[in-house]
Amino acid sequence: MQNENTVNQIQIMEEVAKVTTKLMVGDSNEGIDNEPFYGHFFSGIVKRITYEADTLAVGYHNNLVSLYINPKFWQEHLNSIQFKVGGIKHEILHIVFKHIFRHKGFNHKTIFNVAADLVVNQYIKSSHLINGAVLLDNFPELNLERNQHLNYYYNILMDLYQKFVNSDDSDEAKNNQSWQILKRLIDQDNENQRRHAFWKRIEDLTNAERDILESAINQGLESALSRLKPEQYGKLPAGLQTYLQEFQQSLLPVVNWKRILRLFTNSSSRTRIKNTLRRPSKRYGTNPGIKVKKKQKILVAIDTSGSISREELQEFFNEIYHIWRQGAQILIVECDAAIGNKYFYTGKNPQTVTGGGGTAFEAPIQYANEVYRPDAVIYFTDAYGANPDVKPICPILWLISRNGQNVDNIREFPGRKVKMN
Repeated sequence: MQNENTVNQIQIMEEVAKVTTKLMVGDSNEGIDNEPFYGHFFSGIVKRITYEADTLAVGYHNNLVSLYINPKFWQEHLNSIQFKVGGIKHEILHIVFKHIFRHKGFNHKTIFNVAADLVVNQYIKSSHLINGAVLLDNFPELNLERNQHLNYYYNILMDLYQKFVNSDDSDEAKNNQSWQILKRLIDQDNENQRRHAFWKRIEDLTNAERDILESAINQGLESALSRLKPEQYGKLPAGLQTYLQEFQQSLLPVVNWKRILRLFTNSSSRTRIKNTLRRPSKRYGTNPGIKVKKKQKILVAIDTSGSISREELQEFFNEIYHIWRQGAQILIVECDAAIGNKYFYTGKNPQTVTGGGGTAFEAPIQYANEVYRPDAVIYFTDAYGANPDVKPICPILWLISRNGQNVDNIREFPGRKVKMN
């Protein structure tokens, strides 16, 4: 039996690989469009063949988003390449639209699940969806508009639910097709509800775990989009294109770090040697040559006082990532009234930060002056605190959060001030 299960899993994984290829290049003979975005993104998702799930389901495993594949559902319900493509695109879109994180914020979970399915199934050909898939046409009395956001569908479905939940025996309720279908869809035993059962695990994660998971998804999206040619991107549905454009816009740095770090370069004495095939050695006339590159040594202070929200911290680390991408060596110093954690940044956000108390700006500046001696200090803060009475001996840039002080109110702070608007 164990060998049979192993063979079965190998066969399914081979079929999953085949679907990935179909998503990458399309297949006109089988009615599958060339939409490589799905293939690139799906290649980075962990796949688990397991009876733990009843259907296909997005879940959480070992700090990563995973696709759970029930072997029986895969072979018997998704019994064509079209259905397999549609099922996988359905789950991919739930991840892309971050539905797995939004589940926690809605009171009626099963209606949320129906609304989420209404959103994603609009981007999948109807011929690629199995019987019972949630469609706008299921609710004729509601006249649902296409390409709307999840809240739009959720609110209308909630109105329908509240109208009939206490008068289900009335003639109006019995004759309302939308209500009869909604009743069936919100049944916990409905296949569409079982698909979303694993989202509860994500809902129960700590804020730090959720941030790590969302960061991994964002990196997967960035990677998938970076591999697309303009003409491939243009083949995606218009609504999905708009969403992905807004996603890319949200990841852009507030500050032109390339320019800022170039201004700091003149004070940098740290260099590194890099081999290059483009420049022959002047001394020996051979390849590879070498060139000397300056590397900025930056101390990044993060205000972790009680007035800083989780959203502001996320914005801070988004900017830090872009500084790091420019090649700077970054030492993070967390500080409220005193310094907490210190660590070198490697492109990943910490699970937790220290702080939560009052605000004092002197300690990181003093540490930079006396101990670390960086080329520059960048201080992320809301700027609600007394003017620092320690003067930095290197350039300093204050990045003020969106909800922080106006720059005009902190003119006495040393260095340059930029509001993160």
